[in-house]
Amino acid sequence: MSMTFGGSGSGQGSQLGQGGGSAARRRGSPGWYALGGFGLLLAFALCYYGATNAAVAAGLAGTHGTLTVSVCQTHPGGAHSGPSRDCDAVFRPDGDRAGAQRRGEDDGGRGTRANIASWTLRPGEVIEVRQGTGEYLRPGHSSPWGFLAFAFSGLLVASVMLPVTVLGTGPGLMRREVRSPLTEARGTLTGRFSKWLAISGSSGLALDILLALVVQ
Repeated sequence: MSMTFGGSGSGQGSQLGQGGGSAARRRGSPGWYALGGFGLLLAFALCYYGATNAAVAAGLAGTHGTLTVSVCQTHPGGAHSGPSRDCDAVFRPDGDRAGAQRRGEDDGGRGTRANIASWTLRPGEVIEVRQGTGEYLRPGHSSPWGFLAFAFSGLLVASVMLPVTVLGTGPGLMRREVRSPLTEARGTLTGRFSKWLAISGSSGLALDILLALVVQ
C-alpha cells in the first residue's frame, strides 16, 4: 500500500514538476518588462513625431508664420555623416505679426529663435513656414512621406515590444524551445493586436515608400 502510494506520489510529483516548469517559463522577468515598456515608449515617440510632422508638412496642422534668416553655417561632417548647413533665424507666428500691425507697432524685435537646415537660404531672407514638434517646415518644400515612415516604423516597433511588455519574456528566456514572445502570445488578444500592428506598419511603410517615389 505504501509502495502504491509512493508511486502515485511520484507520478503526481512528475506532473506537478512539468506544470511548474511551464509556469516558470511563463513567468516574466523585471528586465524584460522594463525593456518592453521602454520599447513601447519609443514606438509611441516615433508615431507621434512622424504623424504630427507629416500633418505639418502637408499643411494640415502647425502654427503658420515666417522665418527671418540671420546667419547660416556649413558643417563639414564627420566619419559617419556628410556635410550639412543650418541657419539661425527668428520665427514670428502670423497672429503676433498681425496683432502688432493692428496696434501700429514694429514687431521686428519680437519672435522666437529658431534653426532650420537648408542649403539655399541666405541671411536676410524671409520665408513662410509651419512650426511642428521642434521642426520648422516649409509648405511645398517639405514632404510628409519621410515623416510618415517614422510613424509606420513606430507601429512595427510596437508590434514586437507589446508581447514583451505583457509577458515579460524575450527570446533569450525561451532559447531551448526556440520560441519568441510573438509565438508565446499567439492566439491571445495581445497576439492578435500585435499582428494587426505588424500588418499595419509594414503595409503602411511599403505604401509610403511607393508614394514617395511616385509623387514628387
